[in-house]
Amino acid sequence: SSLADRLVIRELCEIVATRAARLAGAILAALVLKVADRETSQCIKVALNGVLFDINLQLFTKTVDTVKSLLKRRSDAQVEIVFQSRSDDITGAAVNAAKH
Repeated sequence: SSLADRLVIRELCEIVATRAARLAGAILAALVLKVADRETSQCIKVALNGVLFDINLQLFTKTVDTVKSLLKRRSDAQVEIVFQSRSDDITGAAVNAAKH
């Protein structure tokens, strides 16, 4: 494979990863809005983990940016999103969110 072929593949992977991050962010924002309607507290904590976030931190950043931009337009709820690395898998995402 040539350098040009590899650059094209890399660009395609970035496009797919960006789309996946935006979709994940939109789903998280929808869930946060559902919870915000039921909760009296205006601070909602979400812990994200996964091998993809460990491998590609930009994916995590784009997901968080999507959640924040969607919620900024639609809700008064404050959302705290924390990254859970693989070393924290033992504690679990719920416990990790609770301790932040």
